Amino acid sequence: MQLKEKEELLRNMELGLIPDQEIRQRIRIELEKRLQWGYKETHEEQLSQLLDLVHSLKGMKMATEMENLDLKLYEAPMEFLKIQHGSNMKQSAGYYTDESTTLDEAEIAMLDLYMERAQIKDGQSVLDLGCGLGAVALFGANKFKKCQFTGVTSSVEQKDYIEGKCKELKLTNVKVLLADITTYETEERFDRIFAVELIEHMKNYQLLLKKISEWMKDDGLLFVEHVCHKTLAYHYEPVDAEDWYTNYIFPAGTLTLSSASMLLYFQDDVSVVNQWTLSGKHYSRSHEEWLKNMDKNIVEFKEIMRSITKTEKEAIKLLNFWRIFCMCGAELFGYKNGEEWMLTHLLFKKK
Repeated sequence: MQLKEKEELLRNMELGLIPDQEIRQRIRIELEKRLQWGYKETHEEQLSQLLDLVHSLKGMKMATEMENLDLKLYEAPMEFLKIQHGSNMKQSAGYYTDESTTLDEAEIAMLDLYMERAQIKDGQSVLDLGCGLGAVALFGANKFKKCQFTGVTSSVEQKDYIEGKCKELKLTNVKVLLADITTYETEERFDRIFAVELIEHMKNYQLLLKKISEWMKDDGLLFVEHVCHKTLAYHYEPVDAEDWYTNYIFPAGTLTLSSASMLLYFQDDVSVVNQWTLSGKHYSRSHEEWLKNMDKNIVEFKEIMRSITKTEKEAIKLLNFWRIFCMCGAELFGYKNGEEWMLTHLLFKKK
């Protein structure tokens, strides 16, 4: 595929000229190419590939290329996010216990799982790094009234939303700080720290975990959730010249996808207490539910897109960007029945 062909493909997808079924098939082709690129013939080669990346990350800055993140993903209108997500506004995977589980139920089930695995108890101080729209902090603060939750976000809109929800829910045990995690400093020490889908945009996990460990009380625990591949770890960079998929959502350099075991190589300042993996099917289904919510409310969705773009064409492109985003996530995490790309939870203690 020549550059012009790739540009035409993306243009046609964003204009809604390519059926969903064909888009999904093209995504699956790219995923298979990624596996062919990543899987090696011997375990020795596989481990060497992983350790090469581990060593290279330890020589990098904590985060790079953050300024190149696509703002469409992180500054979406609140009206749109309310359409897309469930009632807890959880911007990451739900936990589906069976086929009848709704999006709202899946959000609550996953948040309950976080609280259980992080060993949250009333009276604790809890830090939520990269708190997004506050799903963890709001849910936790409502369930554990004697806990004090502190959320950290770099988004003014997210901070305003969480503070508004606190007033609505009459929660007085949540505060939100506006800060960049890579430069954030505090003298406060916490019983528990959450880092839910934070490390994906980080590079030097050693520096990150060292920094986080300094905010933990001596008996504190850190709960991490991140997306992963069961074996492979790689920077989100194109597999070949025909790869349209890899940097469509996340520009080159902005995302590193870890393997399920990768953080175990960064235990200089924290020690793993436990680890769990969750089938990719949970996240796949979350993306499918988000897509259904958009399609069920397509008229309202279009109006929101029109309100933030200059032209009808740009509104259509933005609408289809979000639809393709959901298809990409659904296909990635659903690939091979959710047994390639998935989620992992890790619980760390301070060394």
